[in-house]
Amino acid sequence: MMDTFPDSTRPDETEDPDEEVFINPDVTTLFRRWRNEKYAPEILPYDGPLIDNLCEITDFANEKIQEDLEGDESQDPNELDFVLRRIDLERVKYMLRDYLRIRLWKVTQYPQQYLEPAHSELLSSAERIFLRNYWDAKSEFLKFRLLGAMPVSKQKLDDKIDLLDMVRRPKLDSHVYVRVVKDVGRVEVPPTFTQESPTSAEPLDLGEGETWLLRYSVVRRFLIDPELDGTLELV
Repeated sequence: MMDTFPDSTRPDETEDPDEEVFINPDVTTLFRRWRNEKYAPEILPYDGPLIDNLCEITDFANEKIQEDLEGDESQDPNELDFVLRRIDLERVKYMLRDYLRIRLWKVTQYPQQYLEPAHSELLSSAERIFLRNYWDAKSEFLKFRLLGAMPVSKQKLDDKIDLLDMVRRPKLDSHVYVRVVKDVGRVEVPPTFTQESPTSAEPLDLGEGETWLLRYSVVRRFLIDPELDGTLELV
């Protein structure tokens, strides 16, 4: 079973929730998780502690803003400091929503893959429930409208004949832009086979601060392995 990412630091409950939104390092981590998820062709491990913590913080901050607005008649909602607090809160809420939306989109694109035990552990419990309900409804629809009229031997949705697989899967060899956050050292790049001639395997030295255009499969382990978390980021 794949390890989860390290637990996010819980905020001090005595601190101001508004200030936590501004300075909490979890927001920086969320930004990296969100951007990696956005550009990766597959679903990345779900960081439950981070998401739960930020949802709790944004709820507290939102309540505090409403209390300040309703409890102080002299509070001007157009005051710069007040506007900036709301903008910052909405920014975090947007990243949370979009992070989850992107993951659900990937689930609906490759449902059969993420029903497999080896891949379902990447999902949250809510995502697994959503996926099961989604695939039950879709497979039932396909059987009713199409597969029911075909021979029984042709009604499966997960057949695999030789190299032909009916299960749709992410393209792990698609190219992504990668920024090196920490020195990685030498990374082996497998050869590329083309109609003209194959390229030879060539090692690359990935240094801190560099940006590369590489196949996702080359850097995948840096995004999947929790021990390598934060070494690279997709941009």
